[in-house]
Amino acid sequence: MNEHNKWKVKFSILMVILIIIIYGSNYLVLQDAHHIISYVWTHLGFIPVDILIVAFILEGIIEKKEKEAMLEKLDMLMSTFFSEVGNDLITQLSKANKFKADTANLKSIKNWTDEDYAKKLEEIKNSPIEFSADIAPEDQEEFLENLRELLVGKREFIINLINNPNLLEKEEFTNLINAILHLDEELEHRKDLALVNETDFMHLNGDMSRVYKILVHEWVYYLRYLNKHYPYMIALMIRTNPFDETASVYVTE
Repeated sequence: MNEHNKWKVKFSILMVILIIIIYGSNYLVLQDAHHIISYVWTHLGFIPVDILIVAFILEGIIEKKEKEAMLEKLDMLMSTFFSEVGNDLITQLSKANKFKADTANLKSIKNWTDEDYAKKLEEIKNSPIEFSADIAPEDQEEFLENLRELLVGKREFIINLINNPNLLEKEEFTNLINAILHLDEELEHRKDLALVNETDFMHLNGDMSRVYKILVHEWVYYLRYLNKHYPYMIALMIRTNPFDETASVYVTE
């Protein structure tokens, strides 16, 4: 028996002795066994009620609080993700995207309210952002090389994210990380990107589209989170808005 279990046994024996002493002294002084039995019986009846409250109500509240705390940490983890790779990835893909009109209103996030963010998230959910890389054939190799260089450089960081078991609680973010890893793998296996023809480029375009659609959604979700909980942090995200070509990190007003 380990030390922890020995402590439990000793404590249990001590409690039983105290019970015997308390009820024994009560009987010796008052000579009323009926009162003692009635008292014990009444309190035994409350044990199932106590168990019910603890098991189904308090446990549910505690579990909810723990989940909220965990999701809070995951939301903050997204800050690191976008700083490390998310913003750069959005920038590269957005510049190449033929359907820039779908994200045109994301330039005006500076004045958005929580309702505006909620509306945009619902809009993206019901009608995902379109993506198609509009790259001239002679520029495709350079574009893919830059994309591969970005993902390879951040591969260890991304793998560390997917190894976080709590990440499974955020399905969309998990799907995003998986999609990025798949795109990274596709590009890594193409040792000579000069050999990528139009058919192969369209295949890669599908992988980029999968990443981009989820990435934009998670970016808007993250900005809504900052706007609601950490408004002082959202200022930097606005000044580095990857959808705004005129955005500048330097404060000018």
